[in-house]
Amino acid sequence: MTKAGVIGISGYTGEMTASILLDHPKMELCYVSSRVKKPVKFSKIFPQFRGKTNILCRQFDAKEACLCDILFLALPHTVSQGFAPLLLKGGKRVIDLSADYRIKNTAVYKTYYKVTHSDKRNLKSAVYGMPELYKDQIKRASLVANPGCYPTASLLALAPLVKAKLIKNIIIDAKSGISGAGRKAVIEYQKSHSKSNLFGYKAFTHQHAPEIEAILSGLAGKKLNLQFMPHVIPAQRGIYVTIYADLTRTVTKPKLLKVFNDCYRRAAFVRVLKNRLVHLDDVLDTNFCDISVECSGKKVVIFAAIDNLIKGAAGQAVQNANIMLGFNEKLGLE
Repeated sequence: MTKAGVIGISGYTGEMTASILLDHPKMELCYVSSRVKKPVKFSKIFPQFRGKTNILCRQFDAKEACLCDILFLALPHTVSQGFAPLLLKGGKRVIDLSADYRIKNTAVYKTYYKVTHSDKRNLKSAVYGMPELYKDQIKRASLVANPGCYPTASLLALAPLVKAKLIKNIIIDAKSGISGAGRKAVIEYQKSHSKSNLFGYKAFTHQHAPEIEAILSGLAGKKLNLQFMPHVIPAQRGIYVTIYADLTRTVTKPKLLKVFNDCYRRAAFVRVLKNRLVHLDDVLDTNFCDISVECSGKKVVIFAAIDNLIKGAAGQAVQNANIMLGFNEKLGLE
């Protein structure tokens, strides 16, 4: 069994990563850490794990963490860059679920996250962890930057058409369940907003916009600009994106479906729907991304949905770990 550890288990992504690892057939959860005052049973923090593990949750200790083979950083944005170098120096493989290693341009990172990046050396070598696009690089990586939830759905929806140079003038209308804001923020949302409410936020300033633009520009081979508008919907989980764009030439729906199917023919967790639009319920509690497309003349609308805590975070992280370790990428995720 490969020994795995999760650093920062108190948030949604840490909890979900640990949950997947506890049922993984080839990885053993051997280490968890959080800002606890003293060691405490992991199952006391999360009672749903009683009977599944006796592991203790402790304050982070690099030597203890490096007894693992692979580490998952489920830490807040701007914090992971202080932990990853210690683990990489110890020869460990690391998957960071924060944004610290996703954006290569440090000036852009500082603009959106308000801190100067302190680990430029590892930032340079970090691989963006989207298996459907960068599987070969992930296999060889020591440090993988796990994509954000909005970028995962948006990029999987856009990548095939961008690579085929079929679209321009992209507008992403994205909606997330409240768990996408993190455990602490959810408490505030539940206090301030009724269960029937829906609202937009961070117009033109959301930190996932430059992540999406950077990856798409790389795929297009030129600078791409897009509009990204996120919303919170009255649901606990899930990401649903509706993307509007102009086609560079008139293309039929069967042709567009062929482009998607050709791109994702070997993708373990992407389903391209032919006869109906995507439903959010179909992907909840799974590592799947469902995609559908409609077109009229030179207009196209693409729909995609994921579970933000699984394919948008912990599930994709384990998928990346499987690839890094030479396992079947579906292990622990079916």
